[in-house]
Amino acid sequence: MVGDSTSALTRKQDGPILLICLAPNIEALKYLASCATLWGLKYSMKSNFKLIVVILSLSTPSITIAQDSNDWQSWPLADHFTIELYGMFPSLDTRVRVDASDASPGTTISFEQNLGMSDTETLPALGLNWRFAKKHKLGFNALRLDRSGSAITTSEIRIGDEVFTVDLPIASFFDMQIISFDYSYSIILDERKELALGIGLSIQDLTFGLLGNGPVGVIETDSGITAPIPTFGLKGGYAFTDKWVGKIGFGYLSFDLALDAERQLGGDVLNGYASIQHKTFERVYFGLSYQYFDVRVNWSENGLYTSIGYQFQGPMLAVIAAF
Repeated sequence: MVGDSTSALTRKQDGPILLICLAPNIEALKYLASCATLWGLKYSMKSNFKLIVVILSLSTPSITIAQDSNDWQSWPLADHFTIELYGMFPSLDTRVRVDASDASPGTTISFEQNLGMSDTETLPALGLNWRFAKKHKLGFNALRLDRSGSAITTSEIRIGDEVFTVDLPIASFFDMQIISFDYSYSIILDERKELALGIGLSIQDLTFGLLGNGPVGVIETDSGITAPIPTFGLKGGYAFTDKWVGKIGFGYLSFDLALDAERQLGGDVLNGYASIQHKTFERVYFGLSYQYFDVRVNWSENGLYTSIGYQFQGPMLAVIAAF
């Protein structure tokens, strides 16, 4: 009976037979293809028809989509992970004011103009960036700067309840340690351009002190604060070629927080940068940028008001390792 039905089918078909199969995955695709080949050869030797087999793999579209979705990892602006070492050469302006316990205002002093500190410095910094998804990136930055100076006062200086008289030899220090974390979301990201919004937290550890030695003895005062400062900014980038990349950023945030009934923390942060990077080697880039920071932090505790502000701006060189 099998032979008779096959013979009848052969006599009725003058053209090819089309066989359509669906394969749920790659292994099934291979199996169906081998079976179809053997079956076609077997019956084509006994008959005059030709077998055309079309096998559709249900898994093929998903593989293609996954490959396309990862294309962004090769874009010039979409490095997966970077380690950045900076050399900064800023000019500085550092100011402090501490009111007395009786609420009388203290003297606003400039550490560069009044206390003999240098207004230029060279300092290292570290940056880490991790793009854990196409439009999502985490960043970390850290820098430390310890400074000292000496001068002879040309006018009376009031810091808290201490008074530094005129013509008094005075030594001072101002130390800062800044650790920043941020998250960026790319509103636009393609082969040539990026526009992203960033939010973060900058932990500012700021301490300062003055020491004077006069006719009435040693006068000494110091103060400081560790302030968690929120940050917000807009970032952009453009790849001129596969090797030359330009970046720019701007951020501003003003805040005023009541920590409790006796303590208040406020201030504002303004920053901006513009940079150009060259991908000299496959995994190593070099960059040149100009940075601007203007930070003011003020706090009040038990009625004692203290304000610290610093501004630094200048060029920065970078060596970047990309992975």
